[in-house]
Amino acid sequence: MKKYYTRSDLAMESLAVASKEKDYHREVKEIGGITVEKFEVLRKNENHSLDIGRYVEISFKDYENKDEIINQCHLQIKEFLLNELNIIDPLIMIVGLGNDTLTSDAIGPRSLKHIQATHHLDLQLRHQKQYYDIICVTPGVMAHSGVESADYLYSLKEEFKPDIMIVIDALCARSYEKVCRVIQMNNVGINPGSGIGNHRKAINKLTMDIPVIAIGVPTVIHVSSLVNEVFNLMEGYFKESLEPSSSLKVGKRNRYQGKLNEGQKEFIMGELGKLDEEKRQQLFHEVLSPLENQMILCDKQIDFDLEMMTKIISTSINHLRY
Repeated sequence: MKKYYTRSDLAMESLAVASKEKDYHREVKEIGGITVEKFEVLRKNENHSLDIGRYVEISFKDYENKDEIINQCHLQIKEFLLNELNIIDPLIMIVGLGNDTLTSDAIGPRSLKHIQATHHLDLQLRHQKQYYDIICVTPGVMAHSGVESADYLYSLKEEFKPDIMIVIDALCARSYEKVCRVIQMNNVGINPGSGIGNHRKAINKLTMDIPVIAIGVPTVIHVSSLVNEVFNLMEGYFKESLEPSSSLKVGKRNRYQGKLNEGQKEFIMGELGKLDEEKRQQLFHEVLSPLENQMILCDKQIDFDLEMMTKIISTSINHLRY
């Protein structure tokens, strides 16, 4: 089997096989059912695809505590701005990447519909309310415009001379539990379409000549990733089934806990049970390759999730004041 790593744009998943403290630092805090994880990627290696820089991931199980999710998102965006700039009132270009006609790829353009542009406002009014100077841009996709998003944005950057760029886009997750349940931010930019194998020019500090903050939400998952998740759930299910105490549990379970030992894996799962996690992922990828090129999956409630996520991101940005 060829060397293969299941595709994920999320730091928490991409760094699962990296060495903590050697490849990255990690800080975690819990606030009212919301997890805020901060990663400092120290070096690149073959075990992950992340660039060196800072990543923040805000994860949650549902939208029940939406106000706190918005608050944490707002605080992290503000921190990125302060760390990247030493200007009190910078000109910010906010970019909504993606295809507005395709729900799973519409997080960028639909977020911008709710973000308040302020560049056209009277200067006195803007200073009075302490609004950031904001320009909003939706470049669309190359299939519609015939132009690379990076080239389009660079031209606008040359015209308006923004101090920083904030790019909002859809991401790809490895675990179905992360789909539309994580907001990721970083200071390294983004490669549009890379999560689904549609590689476009990078949008980052090197290509734009200004700092770039990327905000992303995982909206899709690969077929092979989902099959591997099902396998892991089955393993946990069988492990709990072998323990008498598990039969006493009632109610809905988010995920079956536990792992089978080597003998149990081989007995219950057969030949698949003999493979470790990495080899099993490689196998699923190779077997499902014909589907993998065509089928990228999203949740059946993606319309609701997208509406919630766009409101969270846009409100977080609209609350920004200098």
